[in-house]
This record gives sequence, structure tokens and C-alpha cells, in this order.
Amino acid sequence: MHPRTDLALLHESLSQLATTPYFNGALERQVSKLVELTEHVRSKSPAYDETIVRSLVDKIWATHRYIQGSTTKESPYEIEFCLRPAISEWLPGEFLLATALTEERDFHLHYGDPWDYVSKTIPEFEAIPDSRLIFVGVPRLYKYLPLFCSALFHELGHFIDLSHGLTEASMLLNPPNPDHAPILKNYRQEHFADLFAASYVGGAIADTLSSISPDAGVTFSHPSTAKRLELIEDYLVGNENAEIDMWQNVLRRRGLPGLKKRFELPEIKHAFDDIRPVAITEHAQLFGLFPAAWSYMANAIHGDGPDWATGAGQLEIVRIVNDLTEKSIRNASIRKLWQANAS
Repeated sequence: MHPRTDLALLHESLSQLATTPYFNGALERQVSKLVELTEHVRSKSPAYDETIVRSLVDKIWATHRYIQGSTTKESPYEIEFCLRPAISEWLPGEFLLATALTEERDFHLHYGDPWDYVSKTIPEFEAIPDSRLIFVGVPRLYKYLPLFCSALFHELGHFIDLSHGLTEASMLLNPPNPDHAPILKNYRQEHFADLFAASYVGGAIADTLSSISPDAGVTFSHPSTAKRLELIEDYLVGNENAEIDMWQNVLRRRGLPGLKKRFELPEIKHAFDDIRPVAITEHAQLFGLFPAAWSYMANAIHGDGPDWATGAGQLEIVRIVNDLTEKSIRNASIRKLWQANAS
């Protein structure tokens, strides 16, 4: 379609979104600025070059998709709540998460907001928001299954890696045989993301990996699942491992936090046995809820669970444990908002 027609359609849709009650006030301000931006470009005389408008439309279109997803009741706010403290530890400045549900089994995190492009090509438009948008993709089928979204911590590891150039630094500090460099670079990216995820959600990332691709062998882009699980296990139990030492050195040289266990396993059995959410009081317990609930779910599926799981099908058990996990996270988020407003 003609870019200026698309721009008009985006302006119309964003204007409608601007009237939607938002869960996040800062996200509402982002939409308002996008409405102003599209109006500015449409009314500019003389008009902006067609190439600039076309590129801008592409960026706003992508932004629109994620912001639109974050205004619906389908958006998994609970997983966003869990990601925010992890992101804050590694990235400076203000950021906002905007989540879109994907039809594929695709998890991702990446920058994608249009404001960098706007600052370079449309300098006449002022008051660009201070907060950067981070786009999050979650499979639609998993929107109410936070335990299955443990994979987002792996994707966050990739995001942190790219943001700080960690794999690139590792290739300079520990250069491989040039013949093996391309494949080893891919493997290092996956291993760092696994270790990063394990530092937040512990064994839940191993459970997720075993669930998604239990028997995956070596490919050009990924090491075997067995090798990945071995590295995660070494990290979690504290075994000596040269690759873990390499990453600690890279992070230290970059002036970044090291790899360490950031989770604490909450006591969930009594509450979950009674089909009640558990009280979460700190971030470490929030992260630890993932491995604790994964373990609880696995025991229930294999017949070593609570009375309510007796005779229940696997999908029913999965849904109940995820529902209890989701409610536990939601209660923690409400408690935090209440405390912030009270103070």
C-alpha cells in the first residue's frame, strides 16, 4: 500500500488506542507521542521525502503491533512483571515492555521502537520519550502458562549479550581456531543465554529446554541439548567449568554483574496442595517460583503430587499449577503497586 495511506491508517488506529485504558501509564504516553508524530508527518509542508515516510511507516507498524497487544486483556502482564527487575539489573535508563502474542512457538525480546530513527531523520519533531521500548513476543497458546514462558529468560540472555557485545568480547579474549569461529560463536551465544536464564530461574530453564527439544543434536546454530543441560547443571551445582569461568571474566571486564544465583525457592507445597497461590515477598522468591513450580508440576504429573491431582489428566495438572503460579505473581505485583502508592 502507499506509505502515506498506511500512515493515515496507523494514525487512526493509534488515536483509537490512545483512548484505551492502559495498564501502564508510561505506555499510554508513548502512544500519545506516536499520535503526535504521525500527525506531524502527515501535515508537514513541504512533505518529507517518500523514502523517509516509508521507513517510518515500517517502524511504526511494528511498534503498533506490540503496543496494541499490550492494551488487551490477553497480554501476559505477569511475565512482564517478572522480567522487569531482571532487565533493570543489566540495562541503564528507563524502558518499557510491550508484548505481542505470536501464532508460532516463538519467544523473543528486542529493541524496535521508532525513536532513534525519528531523532536522526525528523529532527523537527521534539519531545521524544525518554523510555525505550522493548518488544516481547510470547506464543499465544502459552499466554496463561507462565512456567512455559521461562524461555523468555533465555531470550533476555540473548538480548543482554547483544546489548553489551558479550559474545564478541569473548571471541577477542578467548579466540577460537578461525576454522571453527562461526559455529563456536553461535554456541557461545546459546550457552551464555542458558547460563543467564539459569541464574534467574534455575532448573526451570533446563526443564523448558528438555520439554521443547529433549533430543536435539548438534547443528550449525545450536549445541546439542545434552551439552546445554550439562553446562546448566555444572553452573547450578557449582562444578568447575572453563566456559563459566570465561563468561565471568568477560562480564567482569565489561563492568557488568557476574553470573550468580538470583533466585530463592519459595515454599509452595502447602499452598499449592490446597489450590491456593503462594505469597511472594521479594524478587528472589519471584524468580525461584519458576523452578519450584516446575518441580511441583512434574511431581504431580508423575503421580507423586497432591490429592487434587489424583486421577487428573496431564493438561489439567499443567493448567492448575500454571494458574496458581500466575495468581501468585499477580498478587505480588498488586502488593508492590499498593505499597508504592501507599508510600
